[in-house]
Formats: sequence, structure tokens, C-alpha cells
Amino acid sequence: MQEVTVTDFARSFGAREDEFSSECLQAIRNYDFSYQQLNQKQRDDVILCVLKKISSDTQVIGAEERTSVWEQGWAENLDAFKSQNHSLEALIPKFIRENQPIRYDGDYIMPANPRFEFDYMTVFRIWLFQKYFADFSKIYEFGCGSGLNLVLLASLFPNKELCGLDFVQPPVDLINTIGKTHNWPMTGHRFDMINPDESFKLAEKCAVFTFGALEQLASKTENFIQYLLHQKPGICIHVEPTVELYDEDLLFDYLAIQFHRKRGYTERLLPRIQQLEAEGKARILGIKRLHFGSLFMEGYTYIIWQPV
Repeated sequence: MQEVTVTDFARSFGAREDEFSSECLQAIRNYDFSYQQLNQKQRDDVILCVLKKISSDTQVIGAEERTSVWEQGWAENLDAFKSQNHSLEALIPKFIRENQPIRYDGDYIMPANPRFEFDYMTVFRIWLFQKYFADFSKIYEFGCGSGLNLVLLASLFPNKELCGLDFVQPPVDLINTIGKTHNWPMTGHRFDMINPDESFKLAEKCAVFTFGALEQLASKTENFIQYLLHQKPGICIHVEPTVELYDEDLLFDYLAIQFHRKRGYTERLLPRIQQLEAEGKARILGIKRLHFGSLFMEGYTYIIWQPV
């Protein structure tokens, strides 16, 4: 067995070890980050599984029927939250799979901990939120889903005003219910990132982020980028699968590229922000591929920028 260490996390995040807060270090200690490298037979089996999935998968990102899928999925989280006495565990999305190999540091591994991916993501979010959101009094998450990220933010920054936005109603109801039941300054609102409502004004010097949300727009991100350029938040963070950072000459990366493109996840977000920087309209503060993800692709690359 091997184990992800503090040094490994720092390298993955593009951070210094002395940047990790006590909360971040405590999370690393509390969770089991041990894992096993796969032997050749096991690795071949995983690759075969991925190839079969790419071949057989019929999900099309951005298709009209996906709206009802998201409505139903987030409604299930809302119902579970209410029925389980407002347990925050009920907010974990169903698409986070447990007990399967994952992608880590350029290869497939088998974690000992069934919730390895979720716990790794928790350590990452603690570091990211504390490093970049500490100086902002209001934070907006576009594509907030179950509110999982806002709940973590509320625990880290109980006095910050939080706003969760989504294009379907159940997440809005869920965010408002969470805020009310836990007495957090948290509200939900409807917002369509493909067709942004320009009358929805962001607070001055606020922070904006997306977490696996722009990926679902099937590359229809330009209107939302323009909305952010007009609103001028103090910082924008996108944690999204970023196909441009894979190496198509590596089998490991090539499989992720094929899965990404088979489904139609968003592309060209990073090149567009880089173009805006070249035009003097944006300032890029950070770009980092974590070299960590689920079985089929890596969804945790961060892009951090400011409108100019």
C-alpha cells in the first residue's frame, strides 16, 4: 500500500505545504488516502472497461432530455435532505462513484477508502477556498447543484454571504432550505448560464466560482464569460475538466480525451480565457491540472482569473 502525503497534495494543487491550514491538515489526517498500484492484468482490465464505456456510452451533454435528469437528480437530494433530518451527508451527488479505480498521478490506482475521490476533493476544496476566498464577503456558485460546496464554505467562513445559482428549480429550493435549517446566510436563485440574465447584478468585489458546471454547457460558455466580464467580480474560479491539458500521445490521457469528447463536455474554456488575457480583458492568476480524477476523466483542473 502507498499513501498520498501532504507533500503529494501540495504538488497536486500547485501549492506550498506551509499554505495548508489546520483544517486542511486535519482533513488529510482524518481520511484514509492509502491506495494500491494495479498490476498489469488489473490495469489492462481497467483500460478495457474504459474502452467499452467509451464505445457504449449514449449520454449526450447538453441534450434537451438532460434538463429533466438534473431536475430529478437534485430533487432526490432535496427529498433526502428533508427526510434524513437535514443531514449534510444527503447532499453528496449520486454521480460520485465509490469502490472503483480512479485516476491519480498519471495512472489508475485502487483506493482502500471507498470515498477516496470525495475525500481528496474535500481536501482540495478546503485549500482552494481558504487561499482564494478569504478576502471576499460574498461568494456566488453558478451551477450549485446540491449545495455541497456552499456547505463547506459556510463551515469555513460562517460570516460570508453565499449565493447558489442553478438553471433548474430543485437546487434553488435546496439551497434555501439548507440556509434556513442551518441558519447560514445562504440563498438560492435560478440562473441560466447559457442565457444569462444581465439584470442579475453581482455584489461589488465578490467572488464567483463553478465546480463541474461549465462542463455541462457543451461548450456554450461565451455568453456566461461575457456576463462575468461585464459584472467584473473580484475573482473567478472554474474547477472543470479541461481537455486541452491532456497529452494525446499518452494512452492514459488519450482515453480521457476520447471519453470527454464522446459525451460532448465543454471545450475551449481555457483557450478563451487565455485569449482574453492576450487582449487585455482578463488576468489569469492560476492554471493547474491536479492529475487526479474519476475512472474516466479528470474533472478538477482549476482556472483562476479576473476580469480587467
